[in-house]
Amino acid sequence: MPTEAEQSTGVAVAAAEPAPAVTEAKADNESTSSATETVAAGAVPPVVDASTATEGSAPGRMPKPVIVAAAVAGVVLVALPMAFGGLLGDDNPGDGTKDAGYAQDLPPGGGFVPGVAAPPTDNSGGLPGIQPGAQPGQALPGQTADGAPVGQAGAPAQAGTPAGPAAPGAPAAGGGPGPAQQPQRQGPPAPPAAAKTVSYEGTAGKGCGGGTGFTGVGAYSDGKAGWVNHGNGGCGTSFASIPMSGDANKDDPSAYGLWTFNTGPVTTGTCTVSVFIPNGDLTAVGGSPSVYRVYDRFAVEKGTPVGTFQVDQIANRGRWVSVGTFRINGAKLAVQLLNRGRDWSGSNKTYAHHAAATVKAKCQA
Repeated sequence: MPTEAEQSTGVAVAAAEPAPAVTEAKADNESTSSATETVAAGAVPPVVDASTATEGSAPGRMPKPVIVAAAVAGVVLVALPMAFGGLLGDDNPGDGTKDAGYAQDLPPGGGFVPGVAAPPTDNSGGLPGIQPGAQPGQALPGQTADGAPVGQAGAPAQAGTPAGPAAPGAPAAGGGPGPAQQPQRQGPPAPPAAAKTVSYEGTAGKGCGGGTGFTGVGAYSDGKAGWVNHGNGGCGTSFASIPMSGDANKDDPSAYGLWTFNTGPVTTGTCTVSVFIPNGDLTAVGGSPSVYRVYDRFAVEKGTPVGTFQVDQIANRGRWVSVGTFRINGAKLAVQLLNRGRDWSGSNKTYAHHAAATVKAKCQA
């Protein structure tokens, strides 16, 4: 006949077979007057059939408390990743809920892995330089949003906080323009370097050298009628007297005095020429006038003079006379003293001579 429980549920319940009782031994000093505790040797915890709702269970099935505990543990394991995911926050709206336990793009600084303790959300440990309660992207007190300390160059000053000195040329605090940077003063520009002047200066005559020379062409000795040398042979202290041709307008081409200059660095340019007239009587210094020609070569007999001049020697005795400027080519300059002139007066022979002393040339390219 069915029991009252079977009539209410309509499900048969099998009763567990009783197991032999085992008396648990007590220590000698414990009281034996209490009821003897029995443990079912080899008893198996009853298993609740999922299709039944009775308190009794058939042999070999898991008890209901164990199933409930397993279900609760499963819910906790599933809910923990979702709960920590909510705590960490999701800055990307629209991504939706992601399944717990799957790899996700971690935020900067790390993320959460199920089964591992979640990172602390505060700074209770006291890390240096970090204050508790700061959120990602939020400026800490005394610090701007980009992490630069307030009052330093590159960080805008907060309201009520005095800003440090602005860098030269940077905008002042408050958005206004900073002080204008004064231009550095510089000295006057250096003048352009002057072009190096190429020049030459030389003196030619008896006893002189340095690329100069003097030649008495057609010289001969005949007492006071021929060529006469004066001085000690030194440059500037010696000269020669050249006999005249006897005709004021005609030269004897076989006899003349010739000064030559190798102008060295000045190959093409101009030369200023001066002649020195020594002291002496008519037989030593008597040209009135003396005629000279200027050449740009040494072989004067084969060239054309580049200029000519004449000097009244009698009127300029004992002085230098500047006679002009002449063009040259090939670094050569020659001055020729002609022998034209009258050496007589009436029917008397005066034996007048032209003085050939020293000639100076200053040349410039």
